[in-house]
This record gives sequence, structure tokens and C-alpha cells, in this order.
Amino acid sequence: LGQLCGTGQRFRDRYEILRILGRGGFGVTFLARDLGLPGQPLCVIKQLLPQHQTPDALVRSTQHFHQEAQQLSELGKHPQIPALLAFFQENQLLYLVQE
Repeated sequence: LGQLCGTGQRFRDRYEILRILGRGGFGVTFLARDLGLPGQPLCVIKQLLPQHQTPDALVRSTQHFHQEAQQLSELGKHPQIPALLAFFQENQLLYLVQE
């Protein structure tokens, strides 16, 4: 996704990646614009990209990412927690899209 920052190209024919917000031990977070929704609101895309690529570390980080998506989905709308907008796999990488 970093290669798409500021190019105007769409990720999944829907998201325009504007810039990187941060990096951590589990992945990279991007600011994006959701061109598939009315008003084209801003959103955050988290890409699972763990620093440790051992089989055990990949399994654990994938489980944590799935748990985060599940918990966000269960929490639904709350003024202090960003809503889960999408959760998907693309080219063997996991992505989570939030408000």
C-alpha cells in the first residue's frame, strides 16, 4: 500500500491511499479516502505486516488481528471506538478498515 500513497490509484477499486500514519510491530496504518461511500469519507486501513516472520509469530499476529476485527465488530458504534468498516484478505495479506 505504501507504493500507492499520493498516486491517486485505488486499492481494491475503492480506497485512495493518502499517507502512512504509523508503523508498529504488527503492521502499517494508512490514512485513506473511501471513494465507494457517499461523501468519500476518510478512513484508516491497517495492514498486517508483522516484523517477525517466523511461523509461530505469524500465527499469533494473525490471531490477534482477527481478534481485533471481531472485537470491533462486536462493539459496534461507540463514540470512543472507531467502527469496523471492512476486514479482508488481499494477496495473502490481511487488512482492517476503520472509521
